[in-house]
Amino acid sequence: MFNIRDFILKTLKGMKGNYPDFQIREYALNWYGKGKLTEEDLAELEMFLCPPEEEISEEEECLDM
Repeated sequence: MFNIRDFILKTLKGMKGNYPDFQIREYALNWYGKGKLTEEDLAELEMFLCPPEEEISEEEECLDM
């Protein structure tokens, strides 16, 4: 069965690289305002757009120089 929430999330994630992140967030907030996305969905989208940076040890940092 068709799930509008999943469709919206898939569409928003597919926009990455083609639209600026701020515009993707704006669209997501519009869907949130309409009650189609939850705060958890917005958090998932935020993690998708800006994944946490990997910590680099001092040893790895020295090897890059």
